[in-house]
Amino acid sequence: MSITDADIKEYSSDGFEEHIVKGVAASPGISFGRAFVLDPDEPVDPSESIAPSRIAGELDRFHSALWAVVEELSRALETAREESSTATNIVESYKMIVEDPTLAREIAELISSGVSAEAAVSREFDTKMGFLKQARDSLMRTRALDFEIIKERIVAVLRNRTLTNASAYPSIMVAPTVTPQDLLQFKQTATYGFVSEVGGINSHSCILARDMGYPAVVGIRNATNRIPMNAVVIVDGHSGSVVVNPSTATLLEYQKKVSREEEYREQLGAIIDQPTQTVDGHRMRIMANIDEPDQVELALRAGCEGIGLVRSEVLLIKLGRYPSLEEQTTWYRELAERAYPAPVTIRAFDIGNDKFRQGIPHHEDNPALGLRGIRFLLYRPDIFKAQIKAVLQASVNRNVKLMLPMVSTVEELDASRLIFDECRKELLAEGIDVDPDLPVGVMIETPAAAMMADTFAQESNFLSIGTNDLAQYALATDRMNDLVSDIYDALHPAVLKMVKMVVDAGVRFNKTVSVCGEVAGHAAATELLIGLGIRELSVSPRLALELKQRILSTSHANSLELEKRIQNCLTAKDVYAELGQNHHTDDKRSSKA
Repeated sequence: MSITDADIKEYSSDGFEEHIVKGVAASPGISFGRAFVLDPDEPVDPSESIAPSRIAGELDRFHSALWAVVEELSRALETAREESSTATNIVESYKMIVEDPTLAREIAELISSGVSAEAAVSREFDTKMGFLKQARDSLMRTRALDFEIIKERIVAVLRNRTLTNASAYPSIMVAPTVTPQDLLQFKQTATYGFVSEVGGINSHSCILARDMGYPAVVGIRNATNRIPMNAVVIVDGHSGSVVVNPSTATLLEYQKKVSREEEYREQLGAIIDQPTQTVDGHRMRIMANIDEPDQVELALRAGCEGIGLVRSEVLLIKLGRYPSLEEQTTWYRELAERAYPAPVTIRAFDIGNDKFRQGIPHHEDNPALGLRGIRFLLYRPDIFKAQIKAVLQASVNRNVKLMLPMVSTVEELDASRLIFDECRKELLAEGIDVDPDLPVGVMIETPAAAMMADTFAQESNFLSIGTNDLAQYALATDRMNDLVSDIYDALHPAVLKMVKMVVDAGVRFNKTVSVCGEVAGHAAATELLIGLGIRELSVSPRLALELKQRILSTSHANSLELEKRIQNCLTAKDVYAELGQNHHTDDKRSSKA
């Protein structure tokens, strides 16, 4: 939503004390308006009993309330079907809970034993939630929140208390909880976002908010007491902040942020929501290469389907030291939560060579061939274990992958897997929730790894080709050295043959193979990479839309024909000629002459 000069004049709260309350960024975007605060319900007394003469009436009250909630969900389902499949699936799952005959019968039996309808509903739902909350799987524990929402809605109907949405002015809903059916009602009201006291990023309400474009911040304890009714608030679904009583200066700052967002969305144009596929229906995936959590939203807004590469060593460079287990866990968890439900691939510290070198024991005359990547991590298992444990602890939403850098030998992969398994067992033994099946992949960056691609495809969960280093090692050229930079080229036939070897290995063993090096975003390389069999490309977010446009205008059949022709090329210049491009080294050589 735009913030106009008139809005700033109307909503400026210069006469009040501005303050910020922090929560969890659950749905991206920025919205503002006056707070509509829904007070929390009084808790139900689960021991509340009734006289035998009231049992029949209580049973009628319960069945009427149940019918009313079913009707409410039926209406919400009609709206959901017009909205999205996500909304439809969520509301249908709620209806299944409410329409469960076993649950209704057990509640009715409690009422018949002399318990009030509210107490019977509360006790039976709490029993169900107790089992779910004890589950090791975080997604099962999240399912408990769905039962909590249904319980509260039935109790609210029993008490003749239903949610009243603000309607007379642009509002931000502030409530103990917000349900998916509330969100669907927001479509007919002037409600622009929500703040809630409970809820996780993978709750149904938050998933639906992201799907429908409602900015949301959740997990703010006592939000209904900390945010006054009618106070002007800004909901920042990117940072997880809620600004209460924003000043004119703050509104002006957010006006600029919103304007930048709108300009960016306009640039994305009509193709942002189109499936990423060639003109003849060949599906591709565009992922993002990022350095920090703040870039996740940029990547998702650019249409990326997830994060294909997080350069975790950037955290070391930023801090100037190795972070603690807790610091890493917080950083990785923020990445995972901001991206959820999209996948996030965290590359283990790629230390050495031209990157962070603290901890490497002595000077190396040739660091590119020295103690770097997985070699360093195996040399310093204390650092490696801390990172693995942090990644595992951030994996509770099951959308995290770990990628091992610079693996050249099977022994390195085997040693890494042993350490990984050891870390996972230790965390599980401590009762810490982790993804027991967290995927571990290998970066193919050396000729040795390409030659052993069949083995790596069998023994890892996925492969990712780092074309920058693969070209450097395959052609024995330092890509940073101007004296030999005209030799370095990721589109050299030797490099392309290795890429093809890796792709074929992935096909044989049904493993995903992505390309995350610079060539993934190379304008001339898109059609060729599709022809080579690559189905996933990971690029800088700023390149994603341009890459998508090229894919949409490419024919898979033509890509296969192009790849066949390039198999016969002997030089990089021949490859560029087939691509219809001038070979870049010609320009370099003429400039040196």
